[in-house]
Amino acid sequence: MKTMILTHADCDGMCAGAIALARFPDANVFFTKPVSLYHDLQNTEADRIIITDIALTKRDAPNILKLFGEKNEILYFDHHIVPRTIKKQEIGKKVKVFIHELDTSSSEIIYRYYQKDIPRERVWIAIYGAIGDYSDDTEFVKERILNWDRRALFFEVSTIVLGIKNDEFEGYDAKRRIVRTLARGENPSDVPGLVKSAKEAVNREFDLYEIIKRKAKVFGNIAYTKDLPSFGFRGPSALFAATTRGKPLGLYVHTREKYIDITMRARTKKLRLNELAEDAAEAVKGSGGGHPEAAGAKIPVGSFNMFLKNLNKLIQI
Repeated sequence: MKTMILTHADCDGMCAGAIALARFPDANVFFTKPVSLYHDLQNTEADRIIITDIALTKRDAPNILKLFGEKNEILYFDHHIVPRTIKKQEIGKKVKVFIHELDTSSSEIIYRYYQKDIPRERVWIAIYGAIGDYSDDTEFVKERILNWDRRALFFEVSTIVLGIKNDEFEGYDAKRRIVRTLARGENPSDVPGLVKSAKEAVNREFDLYEIIKRKAKVFGNIAYTKDLPSFGFRGPSALFAATTRGKPLGLYVHTREKYIDITMRARTKKLRLNELAEDAAEAVKGSGGGHPEAAGAKIPVGSFNMFLKNLNKLIQI
């Protein structure tokens, strides 16, 4: 029975994919993202398709639901907000397994489902994914982290999160090697070159802070930087903008040929960034979403100033 794992290429997605691979060692791993899921799913032929850590976009959700009904067996594990245009029950009717929980990492969700079928120590992978996705405050993670040396766990998480920021591990083939390493029961630090890559990323991140301290701009409650060379550091860039200017919300803005990529981070938990990103982006015919603590948006070129104004109006501090 051919199994395909479709997952996100960040820490939580890689860890969730590794847990699925631990359960189905012969499966293939394919990295996708919300805006590409419909296209990639159309071109995926397998008897069993596991989707994890991939949100449904409002634009594609209806077509993806139809596609779900045409595939043999789909298991879907996710923690992003379901678009308002569809109901969770509709997804559940189309797939074999649908487990969705907000404020919980996809790694934890899929681990809990398969934990009886994989070695107990694979819980480390679930903890790595949860910490890497700012979702380690659940009762499940808090209880299990007591069984291990948390300093070692945080070291391994940092090795993944920072290590994949450099060119050597930016590509999908390199990330697949990390997923396979985790699925075998080894740690991120066992991947040749990943610890060195993480250390280099730390150095670059400190250098980036100094650059942003000079270049960050302010609009109302928002601080932002645009088109810096360190595109792999979008999250830290957004946070550093807010930090250096003392604002609650920070953005990193990257201009592409036909659209603008925006990464959002906050210095307060009072803001639900996924909702802010979605509402501000839709007002300029873009799309946005993510998590309450980490979100992003994709908007048309030329619409950034209006996006900024809409976003600032939505902030209630």
